[in-house]
Amino acid sequence: MVQDIDTDEFSLLIPPCANLKIASVNLFNFIEPPLAYYDFENIYSHGQWKKKCHWLSEFLAHRQPDIVGFQEVFSPEPLIDIAKAQGLVHFATVDKPTLISDYIYRSPVVALASRYPIIEVVSVEPDLRLVAAMGLSSEFAFSRKVLRATVDVPQIGMCDCYVVHFKSKRAGLALEPIPTIAQSTDAMTSANADNQTLANIKLHAETQLLVEQALGRWASTMQRGAEAALLFDGILKRRQARRYPVMLMGDFNDGLLMGALDALTIRGESIHSGNIKAAGLGHLSDTSLAAVFAQYQLQDAYELFIEANLRNNAQYHREHRAATHYYGPKGSVLDYILLSSEFDANQGRSLAQVVDYQTCDRHLVRPEYERDAYSTDHAPVIVELAIRS
Repeated sequence: MVQDIDTDEFSLLIPPCANLKIASVNLFNFIEPPLAYYDFENIYSHGQWKKKCHWLSEFLAHRQPDIVGFQEVFSPEPLIDIAKAQGLVHFATVDKPTLISDYIYRSPVVALASRYPIIEVVSVEPDLRLVAAMGLSSEFAFSRKVLRATVDVPQIGMCDCYVVHFKSKRAGLALEPIPTIAQSTDAMTSANADNQTLANIKLHAETQLLVEQALGRWASTMQRGAEAALLFDGILKRRQARRYPVMLMGDFNDGLLMGALDALTIRGESIHSGNIKAAGLGHLSDTSLAAVFAQYQLQDAYELFIEANLRNNAQYHREHRAATHYYGPKGSVLDYILLSSEFDANQGRSLAQVVDYQTCDRHLVRPEYERDAYSTDHAPVIVELAIRS
């Protein structure tokens, strides 16, 4: 779905594109009453919903992003209205939430709102040939459809903007209870108990739970890792064909350095020399090889911001990166914006550079009930890009 307003009205809303702001916002169950998310009890009151919408409106008005990737969208229509009121007059989604029964929904979708025209919108689909090569089920699909919107950005041109919400770490595996076998505890623990006997033992509740959690979390990690790798394949194929700059934003549900998401930021220097030679690239010098790989690498906007500050200010020092999500007292960085080489100031042909990076976490670390009670459980992240003249 793509929503636009009248072209003449739109032309009055576009400010000069001196700097470009990109944001990623997990909206945390953005659903308009009387609809419910996941369970019939999960319905916002009119007052709660009004506060949630007001918080988002205030955030957009204060931060003034030009392109925003949203996650956990159940109700796109009110989101369209909020975005348009802040000049984000172009809106796109590629999926709809799933109706469980009556007014109860699951499977929220991602969306993108933009101040600038959206030229094309597609749902990125995994390459089935690669799905088979990875040993995955032929029914494999992204846990949430990935949106790719091509946006016509002033002074830059066409940009491919991807919005993702990768599989969560939550264990989604429930094992069927195993029938009890007529055997005593002594027999089960004896040296003569074979593997099949042990496999058929009915698990106690606590044992069953631990097994389900261990297997379920690993299954989620495998799904998330496969999503990242197959998306990277789609991004690179599109990049090779169109050469458009790339912005990838969303809730990754994992840290970039935790392993499952390695594919998204893979670097040429991590590739074995034997594989480089086998690909027919062995004749290239290290410098030439680095330049070739740089065309396709995605980089964390935060790291690009830190590098720019370290390079331009000898007194600057790297600070602790603020968390974007908290589970109890433990904070994690789950929300990211990744950028292609056009936004890396180290690249001679870059079109822009990262001049600011903000983790908007006030509602998480210094919440005020009236203002923040129905905001979101994630901290939005915002990147500001200075476009080269």
